[in-house]
Amino acid sequence: MPQSTGPFQHRLLRLSGVLLAALLMLITPNLQADQQGALPSIRVAALKFGTLNWELDTMIHQEFDRNNGFHLNPLNLATVTATRTALLSGNSDVIVADWLWVSRQRDRGLPLQFIPYSTSIGKLMLAKNSPIQELEDLRGKRIGIAGGPVDKGWLLLQAWALQQGIDLKQNNELQFAAPPLLNATLQQGELDAVLTFWHYAARLKGQGHRQLLDMGQVSAELGLGDGVPMLGLVFRQDWAEENPALVQSLAKASRQTKHFLRDNPTAWNRLRPLMRAKQESVFTHLKTGFIAGIPTPVSDAQYQIAERMFKQLAKTGGPQLVGASSQLDRNSFWRPSDALRQQTD
Repeated sequence: MPQSTGPFQHRLLRLSGVLLAALLMLITPNLQADQQGALPSIRVAALKFGTLNWELDTMIHQEFDRNNGFHLNPLNLATVTATRTALLSGNSDVIVADWLWVSRQRDRGLPLQFIPYSTSIGKLMLAKNSPIQELEDLRGKRIGIAGGPVDKGWLLLQAWALQQGIDLKQNNELQFAAPPLLNATLQQGELDAVLTFWHYAARLKGQGHRQLLDMGQVSAELGLGDGVPMLGLVFRQDWAEENPALVQSLAKASRQTKHFLRDNPTAWNRLRPLMRAKQESVFTHLKTGFIAGIPTPVSDAQYQIAERMFKQLAKTGGPQLVGASSQLDRNSFWRPSDALRQQTD
């Protein structure tokens, strides 16, 4: 027959219950940490002061990474070359680059793929109080170009100018340099115009400089179309084939983060130190520019625009830009159907 419990046994049971509850409270955070630590990690190499950091920081802060089943691990590096080396060496899973670079790597036997990050190409900005009003006025002027001689924006601008009988490589003083240096040189009055990346153009706008041309507009004028995402999250194809659901999760988290920033203006206040935007006007133009570049999933029409643009840029930039390829490799663009096919095989 069962034995009865006395007051001492009751106290002992209550004490045991308290100790068990305390022990559970101690180990529960560790269990949660273990569960969180079990999430697959995606290493994203980003420029230390690049716009990608705004998205990555927000993604982590809002837990869009964890809500989509992965842990985001940002790696801050000093140069574009360093980010590309990190990807190609296997020290990073993802970077931001354009599909021209992706296609060129595929041509070299290094199969990379791309999902949209931004539609922004670049903008041509003018010195303050510049009399320049149209392309014709650029003849004989001092032009600064970010990204080097085969920068896609520069090649598009050259192609459009040539259609109008203007050779910008003749009778113009050209200066190729890093965007911060070009901005400073323009502000000092030592350049007449600067073709630069959108976020450096946004800083100039915020400081009172006028925009002459948007390279998306130039692309449309060339008959190539507009709105195709030029920059993307880039990764190795073998990694994507091994982790199709993870790529889908990354694409979804990226999209959610961009839409969150688009729909929640106050969310930018937390990012302002990262943006290095002390002036309110600069802060506003950076926010506006980021939101304007939010891409949509790549459509068949955009593939066709990208193919036309590739041919035009290859014609102007040559093998230095595109390698030996005569046409864009469509497998440069990762598609959700790729992941679905891998899951059902």
